[in-house]
Amino acid sequence: MIWLVFMAVLWLVFGAAYFTHPQAWTGADLVEPQTGWAVFAWILTSNCLLTLLIVGGNLFVRFGSVTPGLVVLALQAVIIGWTAGTNGFLEPFPSVEAANATFLRVGLWETSAYALLCAVTMPKSMLVAATFPAKEWVETHSLKNLRFTRLEVTIAAVGGLCLLGAAVVEAFFPGV
Repeated sequence: MIWLVFMAVLWLVFGAAYFTHPQAWTGADLVEPQTGWAVFAWILTSNCLLTLLIVGGNLFVRFGSVTPGLVVLALQAVIIGWTAGTNGFLEPFPSVEAANATFLRVGLWETSAYALLCAVTMPKSMLVAATFPAKEWVETHSLKNLRFTRLEVTIAAVGGLCLLGAAVVEAFFPGV
């Protein structure tokens, strides 16, 4: 469900940005994509930082069914949708088709990883309140008592592999 809502927000924002900024897709300068280990390290570092914000936000606190990690994920959907819809990439795409092809090769894997890691950590919050702001904590847990099932570990590993694979493809196989 988290993945579906994430994608719906991303594509709605993409559509709004695309239709309000059509000039972004006409006459975009073709730029040779940067590749190599430095690009790989930058992509992986960025993805790990974002993942840390999502996972950390989920593990720290929950207000009803909302966590800071879920808010970060929602903001990421808006940012990705707006960047894609306005062709605001570091290396702009010559067409919407080229951007969508790259999304299917890279972005879909990254965004799916964010959603998977959000979903697997969301129910594990250490501090849980019924309302925001918290008047009282209805549940409190410590980090040392945090346990993941084998399925949750597998889902988290799949998310991590998706991020790693997307970084490899983007850094070493652009446009393939």
